[in-house]
Amino acid sequence: MSKLIKCSKCQTWNENQDYCTNCNHLLSLDIEREQELEKLNEEEQQRPLTKFANYLLKLKHSDHPVDRVKYAVLNSAWLLFLLFVAGLIALVALAPG
Repeated sequence: MSKLIKCSKCQTWNENQDYCTNCNHLLSLDIEREQELEKLNEEEQQRPLTKFANYLLKLKHSDHPVDRVKYAVLNSAWLLFLLFVAGLIALVALAPG
């Protein structure tokens, strides 16, 4: 079964094409989404890290054992906080009434 798509730029009908045969305009929504995702990923990689993220990265890759312990404590504290929140949600969900 053939799929007809009308080009929004030149109004030409195209059959089973990703690009317009007349003006080479992009017709495929799948390709357009992939290009947008690639663009967002590139922008995210170029975005500078926050001060806290840089600090954690320095602690993680530090040669000093004290800094590595700081990193482990901060990482564990975050994990404990998330477990506490998950426990509260479970208590609320299981509470009668």
